[in-house]
Amino acid sequence: LGGGGVVGRALCVERRPMRSRPWLHIFALSAVAKHTATAFERVPCNATTKDCGLDFFADVHKMFLSAQSEIVIMPFFIKPDLKLFSSKPGHPSDTTLKDLIVQAVRRHVHVWILGWDNAGSEKFLPFHQDTVYEHLFVAAGENHEYLHLMLDTSRNFVASLYYLPHIKSYAFDRKVAFVGGLDFAENRLDSPQHLRPDPRLVHVPIDKEHVTGNEKPWQDVMIRLDGPAAEHVAMVLIERWRTYCNSEGYLRAQATRPLDAMTDALWGVEKSLHASKWKNYQCTALPAPGRLGSLDISILPGQAAKRSYDLSIKIPEVQSTGLKQVAAGGVVVRSGEQKVIRVEGLRALDRALPESLTFSVNGQALTAGSEKDFVVDLPGGDRLRARWLPNGVEPATLDPSAQTCRVVLSGDRDWMGVSAPVTETYDDFVKFIRDAKRFIFIENQYFSTDFPSTSHECSNGNVRGAVLYTGATNRVGEVLLDRIKRAGRNNEQFSVVVIIPLGTEPGSFYPNLRGAYCFEQAVEDYWKQNGLKSRWRDYFSFFFIANAVDVPERLGGPGSAFYGIFTHTKLMVVDDEVALVGSANINDRSLNGDRDAEVGVEVVGGTYPRRVRERVLGAHVGNSNLINTSQFVQSVSAVADANALALCDSMGICFPEGTFTKGGITQHFFGLEGLVKLNAAHYDTLRYPDSRVVAGGGGLDNFEWFMLHGVKAPKLHGILFPWSRDIWGLPKMTQVTQMFSNEFNWRRLEGQREANSSRHENPFLV
Repeated sequence: LGGGGVVGRALCVERRPMRSRPWLHIFALSAVAKHTATAFERVPCNATTKDCGLDFFADVHKMFLSAQSEIVIMPFFIKPDLKLFSSKPGHPSDTTLKDLIVQAVRRHVHVWILGWDNAGSEKFLPFHQDTVYEHLFVAAGENHEYLHLMLDTSRNFVASLYYLPHIKSYAFDRKVAFVGGLDFAENRLDSPQHLRPDPRLVHVPIDKEHVTGNEKPWQDVMIRLDGPAAEHVAMVLIERWRTYCNSEGYLRAQATRPLDAMTDALWGVEKSLHASKWKNYQCTALPAPGRLGSLDISILPGQAAKRSYDLSIKIPEVQSTGLKQVAAGGVVVRSGEQKVIRVEGLRALDRALPESLTFSVNGQALTAGSEKDFVVDLPGGDRLRARWLPNGVEPATLDPSAQTCRVVLSGDRDWMGVSAPVTETYDDFVKFIRDAKRFIFIENQYFSTDFPSTSHECSNGNVRGAVLYTGATNRVGEVLLDRIKRAGRNNEQFSVVVIIPLGTEPGSFYPNLRGAYCFEQAVEDYWKQNGLKSRWRDYFSFFFIANAVDVPERLGGPGSAFYGIFTHTKLMVVDDEVALVGSANINDRSLNGDRDAEVGVEVVGGTYPRRVRERVLGAHVGNSNLINTSQFVQSVSAVADANALALCDSMGICFPEGTFTKGGITQHFFGLEGLVKLNAAHYDTLRYPDSRVVAGGGGLDNFEWFMLHGVKAPKLHGILFPWSRDIWGLPKMTQVTQMFSNEFNWRRLEGQREANSSRHENPFLV
C-alpha cells in the first residue's frame, strides 16, 4: 500500500471459493453510483462523527499506533511539537505528533505529509512549515526513507500568492480516513462543552492573552470513514503528489531554493538559511497507486481436463495529464477457480472510472462491463464469466437504500492537478438545499454568499452605494433564500437553522457580518412585502455558541465569565437524509473551484445524517431530545432563548439585543473596528479589538473572557444563543468608497444607539 517505490503492484488477487449466485444479476449503479465526469463515485461506507478535537485526536492516536503500512496526512497547518495526544484516555495530553510519526517510521510505516507553501505563507503569515518539516526529517533519523515530506507550491510556474489548499484530511492504511476542519495546532484540542479552564487541553502560560492557560475555544467536526471511501481520500494525496512532482511548479520551487532562503531571511523567517535537506527527497519516492476497482472472474470447468489461463489487464487510462499509467502484471487462472483481482492505477481527480474493463486471456482481448456478467466460451469447453467492479464494490452492497459516501472536491490545476476547476462541494450545497423537504441544518465558519436583496445597501452586483455588499459570487445564499421564500408562500412545514461564529473578522470588510446581516434582512423584508401572516423567524434563524462559567479564585474570582466559541465547523444536514462534512466554507474561496482546494464527504441514506445532527446540535443544546425537527427553528430557538434569558438575568449580557446592563445603565456590548470614528461619544462595553477576542473571533489564538466579580454564572442548556443584526450592528465603514453611498442607514442606526446610551464616562470597563 505505502511502498516507497515509484509504482506499486497494479494487480492484487483475493482468492475465493466458488459461490453460487445469479450470474446475470444487474449491477444497480443507476440509482446510487452513476459515474460522473468528476472525482469519485458513491460507495458503501461506515461513517462516524468526531465532535471537536478531544474525540478526534484520541481516535487518531489509536490509528497511529495500529497503522501497518501507510499514513496519509494532508493538513492545513501542523505544529508537531505540541502535546495534542494523551497516552491515557481522560488524562492531560502528553504525546506530540512528532512522537507518533517517529514511532511509525521506526516500525517502517510510510508516513506521507503533504502541506503547502504559497508565495506569502511564510512572509505574511507565521507559517514556517519549512523549518517544521526539517525538524521532523531530523527526528526520523536513519528511518527518514519512510517519512515523505512535501510542500506543494502549486503546479504553475508562477506561484500562488493568496490561494492555497485548505484541506484537512488523513488516511490510515487506506482503510480508515478522517475529513473535516481539524488540523494539528494548539486550540484545536477542545471538547463539545468548551469549558474554560480545562486541564485536558493544551497548556500555555497564564497571562493576559490566555487567562485560563488555554487557547480560545474551537468548535469543529470531522467525519471518520471506514471502507472504500477511505482509499479515495488517500488517492487525493497520490494524485496531488505525483502531479506536483511532474509540474513546472516543482521545478521552479527547487530552482529558486537559494533565492527563497535569502528572501525569507530578509523577512525574518526562522532558520531560513538552513540546509532544508528534506527537500532533496520530495520526489525520490512516490505514493503507490490506488484501487480503481476489481475484476471478478471465474472459469467454469467443462468436460475436458483442467486448464490454466494467462490473464492480463489493461489499466484504465484515467490518470492526470502528463502522468504515465502504471503497467499491469499477469495472473494465472485455472479451471474451477474464482478470483477477485484488485486493479490498481493512477486516477485524475476529475476523471470518471470507465463502465467496462479490457483484459486478455491467453492473448485474446475481452471486455467485461459493470452492469452484468460477461460470459464467453473458451477452447476446451470451459466457460469464463467476468464482471468489472468499479471501486471494488460488489453489486449486492449497492442497495439504493443503503448508506453511501462520496468524496467531493473543490480546486483547479494549481492544487489538484485537474484540467478544469472542480466544484463538487458547491454543487452539493446547491442541490441539497434546493431539494430539501423538511429542514436544513448548517454550521459553518462563514456565511459569505450572493443573493438578491431589496435593500439598497445590501444590493448584490455592482451597485453604487451597496455598502454592505460582500462581493461574493457563489449563489448558495440565493438558493437558500429561494427555498425559504417558497416555504413561506406555500405555508410549508419547513425551516432552516444556521450556526455561525459570534466573533467576526475585519478581513475583506467583515464578510461574515455583511452576509448574515443582509440575509436576515432579506428574509424579513420578503415576509413584509408579501404580507405573509406566518412568523419569518419560524422559517429561518441564525444562532451562535458561547459559554458562561464560574471563575475560581485562582483565576481572579470568585465571579463569572462570558466568552464566545469560535465555530470552525463545515457541516450541513438536510432532512436527516443527507449530510455534507468537509473543509469548505460558505464563501468563494472554498466553493468556486478556481481558488482554494477543499475535500469533503457527502453521506446519503442510512443513519449518519441524523446521528451527526443529533450529536453536534445535541451538544449545543445540552440534549438532542429537546429538538423537534418538525418544528426545527422553533425548538432550537426555545433552548437558545432560554439560555439568553438566563445569561441576561444573571450577568446582564443580553442576546439577541447585544447589550450589557450594569447599575441600571444599558450599553451596546460589542464594538467594531471602522475606517473612521463618526460617533466619538458612543461607547461600547468591549471596544475593538477586545470585543473580537472575547467573542472568539477568527484569526487569533488568544483567549480572553468578560468577567464580573461576585456574580454566579447562569445554568445553561448547552451553549446555544440567538443571533441577530443588533449584536454587532451594521459593519463600520471600512473602505473610502463607502463614503459615497447614497444611503447612510448604518450611520442613522449608530446615531440612534448613541442617543440611547450614556454620554458619561463608560461605566462598563471592568
